[in-house]
Amino acid sequence: MKRKRFRELGFKIGKLKTGKFNSITDVKGVVVGHKTIIKKDVSSGLTVIIPNNGQLAGSHYPAGFYSFNGTGEFTGSHWLEETGTLVTPIIFTGSHLLGLVHHYLSLATRRIDKLEPFSMGVVGETWDGWLSNLEKTRISYQDLKEAILKAESGQIAEGNVGGGTGMICYEFKGGIGTSSRVVEFDGENYTIGAIVQTNMGRREDLKINNLEIGKILNSDKVDLPWQTPANNGSLLVTIATDAPLTAQQCKRISKRGAIAMARTGAIGEGGSGDFFLTFSTANSYQYDAEKPYSIQMFPSEELDLIFEGAIEVVEEAIINSLCMAQTIEGQKERKAYQLPLSKLKDILESPQNKY
Repeated sequence: MKRKRFRELGFKIGKLKTGKFNSITDVKGVVVGHKTIIKKDVSSGLTVIIPNNGQLAGSHYPAGFYSFNGTGEFTGSHWLEETGTLVTPIIFTGSHLLGLVHHYLSLATRRIDKLEPFSMGVVGETWDGWLSNLEKTRISYQDLKEAILKAESGQIAEGNVGGGTGMICYEFKGGIGTSSRVVEFDGENYTIGAIVQTNMGRREDLKINNLEIGKILNSDKVDLPWQTPANNGSLLVTIATDAPLTAQQCKRISKRGAIAMARTGAIGEGGSGDFFLTFSTANSYQYDAEKPYSIQMFPSEELDLIFEGAIEVVEEAIINSLCMAQTIEGQKERKAYQLPLSKLKDILESPQNKY
């Protein structure tokens, strides 16, 4: 079966309606770019997420970071915790590329006019070393520059792309996934979107809409050679919204992403690095302001609306990463196999499993 997003298979996650593209790019101004690197023994890359159509010079955004389990690295998180301010693009990549990407991002902020010169860029990593030979995997400044300058809105690529190229999720091929929701409050619509890089979970634990998909697939003896190793982690999540939030509210939203992760069956093993970052596009911090200025704040009593949307988008983004990822062969003739969509569809459509 051709790779399809979860809703294209005829199913849905949660009850809220999606945005036009069911993507983080439904949040106005958010753009995403990928650089995918596939060659002999190498399956890697990077994914860039930027607000304000990439125009960050002079405009910073409230952001909140949450580490559910810290066996990993997310550069710039100390600055985010200290100031509640997003200054640079957000980048997802492989563990062994993090240092290079961080270095090149610092250069990019000085060489690309629309970015703010800054040395504490936001880069998160998950490990793709089972498929990608760490000694051969490289990335260049030009690769990063291309991803930033070609970042776009609309429907974005998912699965084996960008930072998700070499990732494994629930012992199937994982990678990049995205989703969005629209909520209404006081006559206004607000959009919440998420993008994830999935590299976590044990197959037997995989759940979709509370069905034990992993156990069912294993018991059905799916005709695939299960040579993918058991997975300890990890998960990267960026949530964006146009709801007016403070940095502390963004952090509260970030924490809800861990609920979505658990809904799909992940437990956050000791070796897992599970990091969540939320930013709001509604409040722009003026870097060069010379006097106090005002920002808006969503009513704290009504944040349940945003909480629910955030949980749904992260959960569906994780499932989309599985549905869109394809079987890939990496180093040493290793293969990570795609989630079998026809069997998934049969399970979800089975009368006893109707939800």
